[in-house]
Amino acid sequence: MISEPNADQTAPLPRPASIVAIAGLLALEAVGVLAAALWYLSQLGAPGPVPLGGRIFMLALLVGAAVWQAAVALNVFRGRPWTRAAALVWQVFQVIFAVPLIGGATTLAGVGLLVPAGAIIVLLFDPRVTAFYGDRAER
Repeated sequence: MISEPNADQTAPLPRPASIVAIAGLLALEAVGVLAAALWYLSQLGAPGPVPLGGRIFMLALLVGAAVWQAAVALNVFRGRPWTRAAALVWQVFQVIFAVPLIGGATTLAGVGLLVPAGAIIVLLFDPRVTAFYGDRAER
């Protein structure tokens, strides 16, 4: 059985819907990074300015990022408090990456990155989430 946070209390807090939403969005992001890695793999043999060793390294980084994001999603669902920082840092970088994409032919991609990142950032500071993680009492 998975132990819930707030073990010092008599009854663990129920998992709020916002935790499920965060975990689901993070899992979707992990699938997206994995899809990017698969696309990158399909383009690995194409000519370009980066040598093959650099391309393979980039592919390894993409796969590693997808695995990390999936691990964070799973542990958010399990209620591990350390995951809030990991998810927040990922979302900040995703916003930084998304904003320049908005405008022109890449607007849809930029919005597709920005909307879930914004939703996750807002949900991470939901009082039910912080209470679930044991940071403060629910109001």
